[in-house]
Amino acid sequence: MNPRLTSTAALAVFLSSFSLLTVINGLGFLYAGFGAVLVVACAGLATRLGPIPSASIATVLTLIAVAPLLEGPGWTRRIAGLAIVAIVAASAVVRRVLPAIADLATYLAALLLYLNLLFARTHAIANFIPTQRSLHVLTIVAGNGFAEHQYAPPVPSIPGIELIAAAGIGVVAIITDLLAVRLRSPAVAGLPLLVLFAVPVATNVKNATVGLTLAFCLGITGYLAMLATDGRQRLRLWGRLVTVWEETPDDEGRGPDTRQLAASGRRVGLAAVAFAIVLPLILPGLREHGIFGRSATPGHGPAAAAPPSPLVEMRSQLNARSATPVLTYHTTAQNPAQQYLQVYVLNNYDPESQQFTMSSRGKSTAVGSGDLQPLPGLAPSTNFNTTTTSVTMSKSGYKGYVSYLPVPYAPLTLRLSGTGWQETSQTLMVFGYHSLSGMQYTATSKTPEVVQSELPTTYKLPASVKPFLSYQGPNTAELLRIARDVTKHAPTPFAKAVALENWFTAAGNFTYTLHGAATNTVSFLTNDRQGFCQQFSFAMAVLSRLLGIPARVAVGYTAGTRASHGEWKVTTADAHSWPELYFPTVGWIRFEPTPGGPTAQGTATRPNYPSSVPPITGPGGPGSLPSSPVSTKGPGQSSQGGRLGPHAVGDAPGAVKHSGKGSGFPIGLLVAAIAFALLVAPSLTRVATRRRRWLAAGGDLASAHAAWRELNSSLTDYGLGGATSESPRALARRVADAGQLDDPSRQALGRIAGAEERARYAPTPAPGTSLRADELMVRRALARNATRGQRWRARLVPASTMGPVVAALRQAPDVFGWLDAAGLRVRRSVLGSRGVRRTV
Repeated sequence: MNPRLTSTAALAVFLSSFSLLTVINGLGFLYAGFGAVLVVACAGLATRLGPIPSASIATVLTLIAVAPLLEGPGWTRRIAGLAIVAIVAASAVVRRVLPAIADLATYLAALLLYLNLLFARTHAIANFIPTQRSLHVLTIVAGNGFAEHQYAPPVPSIPGIELIAAAGIGVVAIITDLLAVRLRSPAVAGLPLLVLFAVPVATNVKNATVGLTLAFCLGITGYLAMLATDGRQRLRLWGRLVTVWEETPDDEGRGPDTRQLAASGRRVGLAAVAFAIVLPLILPGLREHGIFGRSATPGHGPAAAAPPSPLVEMRSQLNARSATPVLTYHTTAQNPAQQYLQVYVLNNYDPESQQFTMSSRGKSTAVGSGDLQPLPGLAPSTNFNTTTTSVTMSKSGYKGYVSYLPVPYAPLTLRLSGTGWQETSQTLMVFGYHSLSGMQYTATSKTPEVVQSELPTTYKLPASVKPFLSYQGPNTAELLRIARDVTKHAPTPFAKAVALENWFTAAGNFTYTLHGAATNTVSFLTNDRQGFCQQFSFAMAVLSRLLGIPARVAVGYTAGTRASHGEWKVTTADAHSWPELYFPTVGWIRFEPTPGGPTAQGTATRPNYPSSVPPITGPGGPGSLPSSPVSTKGPGQSSQGGRLGPHAVGDAPGAVKHSGKGSGFPIGLLVAAIAFALLVAPSLTRVATRRRRWLAAGGDLASAHAAWRELNSSLTDYGLGGATSESPRALARRVADAGQLDDPSRQALGRIAGAEERARYAPTPAPGTSLRADELMVRRALARNATRGQRWRARLVPASTMGPVVAALRQAPDVFGWLDAAGLRVRRSVLGSRGVRRTV
């Protein structure tokens, strides 16, 4: 049994698992992974106890793990389970292939029992023994985790992700333990550790450079620790333990000092690792590449670019660690907070993934100087408002490949640079093969006035929108029951849509969160009741289709926040999806089932659809909406349609107006403050040390020692320090000549040296009343005779202060030597010297 190497291998796996922090939000998976590593390490120790004990433990663990087979129907499963247990039990007497099978069964059974205890214990016997039901729950939880693969990293640390991560870390721990401990090949054991690095490198290297670098440093630390431990174990085979800090005594005394040789090897290894990390960051020819990234060649048509992934892009922006500017705009809209910017339209429902998807662009028309395609479903008698929106795209925010323009639905005309822009015939999305970085364009949009009392209560849908009624997903009956129950008091289709919207946004019904969101619509509506805009928009679109209301999902941005001088700013935090429902005479109009406010979807606002014709005529003409229409407000909304809280729009009470330059954290100021602190820290430390020494000098003896220490520190600062074995009198003679001191300074130096001699050797010390003034006189004389560079070095980076720091950095690579020495001391204190020699 080799507990030291086993624990070191487990530590290496756990440190390497930190790399997954760059692709998984939260620390839940890390805790679960630590437990998996610990369980695997204990299982590895159990397999090396001896034939009888290891076989007994393997048999018990396997018998518990195969309990679902033994309780299942049919004799086939029961016979298979009993056969597995019998093979493992026979490993106690048959010492050929069976012990290897038993060892593997011990690892896997222990890991399975741990995962069952952690994720499905409520369905297990005594919270520990797995059952068919608990295994089924594990598969469901894992399936929910695998469903997250469609999103861009980082993904939320939901139970499914934690289960997959813990299982993967546990498997890597098994392989590492087998290679490093059982096969005594710790160098080869680094290969399974690379698996933990492969996941973030292959999926998120473009956005996690710093995180991956830190994770790599942790992982390589564990790997080097494993190599060092194995080398120490191999040295034991020579008969006497040799460490870099002390050597185990034997009958003939201590052996040669190998500390410098071993320390040099570690420093070379650490320097090589540091060079490998820093070099790619310095060389201009080495750049990050998105391994699964898409590319596009502007101006070469659809075949040159991969189709967009609206949901992936939206979720990636919402999960970003900080909000990045996407665009700014000026608009003539009466209530800009109500004006969303549509980018994509998802009109197809995929029953397999239970997701709304984009259809093929199909027919499209060129965007020229004239009017764009007419708004579908808009009746000639319907009143509408016309708004003009001037947009400036950020140079670093929105990154498209096939570029889709964020525009208010629906654009009437577009003024933009470049040719080749197209508008889809059915969804009115505007796209082209141009870079959006820094682009400027102006969109004139037509927005119908929606008055509930003027909408027809019965109507016949046109054939073009009937496909938007299709739902072929699972749980149709359950979803239809929910939809009818929520809208049972609504007499018209529009009233049903409003009832659904009210149900989603009512306080206490649902919780907004970017983490732990359900992937199943029924589960979201019944059990979980938490999610973000994607779950809310999908759910309302599905329920609307089941009620006979055509529905689709739009992806884009909310109105953002008001900056200054009438400018509005949209960031990645405003990425959003919402349902759009079709009604005759007004066409496709948006609804907002996602809760808004500071604790929910930031700038999300519910549309203001008055129930009757408003009595006030607004500036948009007869019948237009007033500037502050009456509406059914959702949680966290103001009467102006904006949301309350820190980012309230307009001049609502408590609103915060943002400057055009943004209000992010002043990173530059923080960096400057840190740089200034590092610059003045050595000199301030030197002053504080001098003050502390003199404050502690309470008598003649203490004053002599304080003056002597201060004198030596000053000599070190000016490059005149000597050996510790040098006597005070010899030092005084040397410094007086080398420092070119004048007579008063020489006499002061002599008094300090004499006081130190008497403090060391005489029964009574010399009077120390003048020693502080003497030390100051000598220090000023040294500064006066030094060069300008020496004086500034002594003031800014005094060697007496920096010396301990440099020594600590020099000894930092010897961390494994410290661990060796600490472990040896602990074993000696616990087992005694005889126990240590016996284990060696």
